[in-house]
Amino acid sequence: SESTIELFLRRREPQRVKYSDNNIIETMSASQQQLPPFDLQAYISRYDPHSETHLQRLLFLAHRFHDEHQQQHHGGGGGGDDDPSSAAAAIARQAFELAVRRMKQSGNHRRYLEEYGAVDAPAASASPAAAEGGDVRNLELTGSPPSSRPRSHSHSNPSLHPHVVQRYLDYDPNFPRISKLDAASRLETMEARLATAQGHLMKESIRTALLALAEFHRERGELREAWRRVARSREYCANGRQHTQVCLLLVELSVDLREWSSVRDTISRAEHTATGDVEDVLFHQKLRAGRALAHLADGRYLEAARAFASVSPDLTNQFNAVISAEDLATYGSLLGLATLDRAALHELVIDGAFKGRLELVPAMREALRHYSRAEYGQCLALLQTGALRRDLLLDMHLHSHVPVLLDMIRDRCIVQYFRPYSSVSLHKMGTVFGCTVAEMEDVVAKLLMGNNGGGNDVDGMSLGEGARINALEKTLCVEGSKSVERKARRKARARAAKMGVQFSRNAEGMILRVACIENGIVIQSDKRPGWRGRSGRSRDGGRHGVSDRMMSPDGFESDESISDDAMDIDNHMVNPNEF
Repeated sequence: SESTIELFLRRREPQRVKYSDNNIIETMSASQQQLPPFDLQAYISRYDPHSETHLQRLLFLAHRFHDEHQQQHHGGGGGGDDDPSSAAAAIARQAFELAVRRMKQSGNHRRYLEEYGAVDAPAASASPAAAEGGDVRNLELTGSPPSSRPRSHSHSNPSLHPHVVQRYLDYDPNFPRISKLDAASRLETMEARLATAQGHLMKESIRTALLALAEFHRERGELREAWRRVARSREYCANGRQHTQVCLLLVELSVDLREWSSVRDTISRAEHTATGDVEDVLFHQKLRAGRALAHLADGRYLEAARAFASVSPDLTNQFNAVISAEDLATYGSLLGLATLDRAALHELVIDGAFKGRLELVPAMREALRHYSRAEYGQCLALLQTGALRRDLLLDMHLHSHVPVLLDMIRDRCIVQYFRPYSSVSLHKMGTVFGCTVAEMEDVVAKLLMGNNGGGNDVDGMSLGEGARINALEKTLCVEGSKSVERKARRKARARAAKMGVQFSRNAEGMILRVACIENGIVIQSDKRPGWRGRSGRSRDGGRHGVSDRMMSPDGFESDESISDDAMDIDNHMVNPNEF
């Protein structure tokens, strides 16, 4: 029918992609595509509801959707800042409600106070107890948090307005006071149990008491204190099962703290110590996933891609306190597209054991399929527009790397597209990649500067040594084989001529040195000012009758003594850039 044909043509309509200079990809759709609603419940159900990453992701999503709502308000001139009519504001409210509910269930009054601005978020290097101070006392006296006092941001709070939760939910003054009293009572009981176990020198009881204290501090959001307790319990482990449990807890807490060096150190130690009776068959796969996250955070994308692709398909949601099965599929696919060549991508991602994970992210699977078929325009359109790009920007670990990775994928697609040709029209490339000729020319120019050492090379891939832009005809072309061979010959001739000049100078220096020795002339260095040696040096250091060329210890003339004028060879015969 006509409606079906129109719908098909609308879907096939190319997407225009605007590449800006600051590596932020701005997308413009020829037909304004309506994104599907974001399902917060389905997204957050991937993670362990009792884990720290569950809470961090809820707060991250809440602030991101609040920022989106603010941008829509300022851009569209809608209602007030607190207008809950938009979908972004509704999701932000829902995320804040789930996060506050989780804080109250676990007794995490510290994070509750941080979000409402009643206490400063502790720095990454500060102890959890450092934040207990005047702000809490002031809160207990006034019964309400300050409305807009600036504070430092925690790693799970990316918003520029740290107290936005007050716009969605009212502050409960009773929860922090009751939770603090209950936590003090529980902590006193647990410390007494630990002291009793230490007094009786019972290793198992000490280990159990330390792990219970670590869980108590983790629920309250005191991650550094929890990490310290778990690290101490490692000394009292008696078998491989206990060692693996402690190692995984340390990895989880280090990831929550964004201490990636601690993640690497813990994994390296676990791989060397946790051997033998390891009951968790997926232990090493969990360590591999943790190492891949550390590589991603450090910007080592190639190592991260290979690590994510090598994680066994048997690991799905067994490690969802840190990473979910959907995250493994998304990270591995995106990093593989950005860093792996076509053969390695097929071997590790598309056709390897990783292939089964792609069923969890159909949009990423379609992007890989388009890339495999050399349909680069459709691949980039999927990645840079629509729900897939939104989901990538909403990921807590991935969002800051998305612009760089998408630029790398774009550059790799351009290189793959140009590789079979010796000359391509920029108009045609712009049509394929969905951008204008000027934008395509700017992107290709950056790739060419990378070829010349500008630092924009795509991980060892380039457009070719002789690639260049014909600005008049708007084409990208590369030298033919005969031209490259002719250029190589001229370079060889230039090197041979230079070697001849150097050999002649060295031979002259050797003959001069032998003649000086035969006639009893010794050349010595002037060690003291005004000293006159047998070589006829004057007080000002000048020499009479001896060439002032620089001689190397072995009698050959140094290359530094060859002046530019002496090396003025017949340039029109040996110019390496001549065609």
